[in-house]
Amino acid sequence: MKMSNRSNEPASSEDASPTGVPDADVLVTGASGFIGGHLTRRLAERGHRVRVLVRAESDRSAFGDAAAEVVVGSIDDAAAVKRAVAGVTHVYNCAGMSADWGPWEGFRKANVEGARTVVEAAGEAGTVRRVLHVSTTDVYGYPKAPGDESSPLNDIGLPYNRSKILGERAVWSAAYHTGVPVTVVRPVSVYGPRSKDFVIEIANLLLQKQMVYVRKGAAPAGLLYVDNAVEGMIAAATAEETAGKAYNLRDPEQTTWRDYVEALAAGIGAKSPGLSLPSGVATAIATVSEKLYGAFRIDSRPVLTRHSVHLLNRDQSYGIERAQDDFGLKSPVDFEEGMRRTLEWLDSAEGRELVSR
Repeated sequence: MKMSNRSNEPASSEDASPTGVPDADVLVTGASGFIGGHLTRRLAERGHRVRVLVRAESDRSAFGDAAAEVVVGSIDDAAAVKRAVAGVTHVYNCAGMSADWGPWEGFRKANVEGARTVVEAAGEAGTVRRVLHVSTTDVYGYPKAPGDESSPLNDIGLPYNRSKILGERAVWSAAYHTGVPVTVVRPVSVYGPRSKDFVIEIANLLLQKQMVYVRKGAAPAGLLYVDNAVEGMIAAATAEETAGKAYNLRDPEQTTWRDYVEALAAGIGAKSPGLSLPSGVATAIATVSEKLYGAFRIDSRPVLTRHSVHLLNRDQSYGIERAQDDFGLKSPVDFEEGMRRTLEWLDSAEGRELVSR
């Protein structure tokens, strides 16, 4: 274990390292989450000394022992964020509220105010050479035809979509005022081991026979395997020409939702969905469900939300040529291998605990 420059205490002592050991070179916020956990592990494998910012109550199994330093706090806590960014050269902001259901205040605090706080603190630190902010292609508002990064951001009134748009604006504003270089990445549908939204949730719906198709699952899903995602994020954060730009991230294969769901169902021994809803019917059901859940203050999410219907209904194959040209975005893990790894994890003790069969 690496030792402190000031004493014989371990450098990984919680919440003390940012001042006691200023040689962490990378900060990952949201490391207890799906993408942040995979990113933390990959950065550590590459030889980086990774500091993470996590809430006290967060499950740390996502990054395990890959983090050299842990700062306890949230991204809307300015003092904690300042401690976390001290001395690092690169900040990966993976923190945020990624959900299709919940109170607006939670989305605003995490995705807007938290994002602003991270960039402002990075600017004040004086050592940060790049902030990589994780956004989403949902900022385009689920258009009928997917475009590239020149497409306008479109607020359609859904909390996740709206908060991520406002978050990007907050990030660019803070970057302008502090002078810290920022790169924004907009992943599409990231899947893989520990994915809550696209693996655990869909697998459980399949086993409960509650999963449905929209338009027979024909829409391209815009899938991005998590290992490809983190490699793309690291490349985007370290290339000189990416500062001040935004990039879509997805795998190049045109995999449909039916392709994905059927592969997942077969792998867990579940039946594929037997029901397909027209987009209009699905939207109507989702709208009514959300209103009922809201009226009765039900915390759990409806089986169908407007957000999920938009994802299942619209072509998600957003253009990635800018990322391919500027930092050589690649997808070494193809869909077949990505699903194999995902199903292997679902068969592990951890996977079976989350998706019991």
